[in-house]
Amino acid sequence: MKKILLMTTLFILVFTLTACDDMCVGAECYITAGEGDPDNGVDPGDGPNPYDNALVFSHVSGHGDELDMNAYILLEHEFFEYVRYQVTYLSCTCRAAEVNYWQVAFIEINIETNDIRTISFNSDGGHYIAGMWGDSSPTPAGKTLEDFETDFIPWLVGMSLADLDGISVFTNDQYFDIKNTTNIDEQDMIDSYTNSSVSTNNMIRIAKALLEYHEENY
Repeated sequence: MKKILLMTTLFILVFTLTACDDMCVGAECYITAGEGDPDNGVDPGDGPNPYDNALVFSHVSGHGDELDMNAYILLEHEFFEYVRYQVTYLSCTCRAAEVNYWQVAFIEINIETNDIRTISFNSDGGHYIAGMWGDSSPTPAGKTLEDFETDFIPWLVGMSLADLDGISVFTNDQYFDIKNTTNIDEQDMIDSYTNSSVSTNNMIRIAKALLEYHEENY
């Protein structure tokens, strides 16, 4: 009986290992954001990794340093008139690693007009929490998520890629070595969001990257 049980166990083990010969186990199977995946022929030195759900955007730090980084499309669902997205990205890079949270933006983009229908870091407008705010609240300028929901996000809603052409930072002044080629009319709001630049600038850049993706695919 023991011999039969041993042979049965051995058969199941061999069958399982054969069926899972593509399975990867161990630390060598994990890579960090921005490193290349050897299975898709990308060299780790080539920059952000083009996974199927990766969205590359030009991140700008609070010191004006620009670096291409990966954001990731967690959800992409097409309705009749618009597409619903969840996008996760790292906005602030200056905090300690253990609190350098990635945030999730819930964004809807219209299909016919290719403009932003919804941006939320909270509710999807119904019963579900579809977004998560990962930046400081309040920011060094004292702006909370509620302030962004009241002032800054409504400014972005309704924008298309053409509307944001020439805008990469939320200021009409020189931002380190970066200068918009299009003037922003809302100077009072710009002034009130000074020292919240990491949040505003990278939200603009994520919106533009997703709008470009949307136009290419719908």
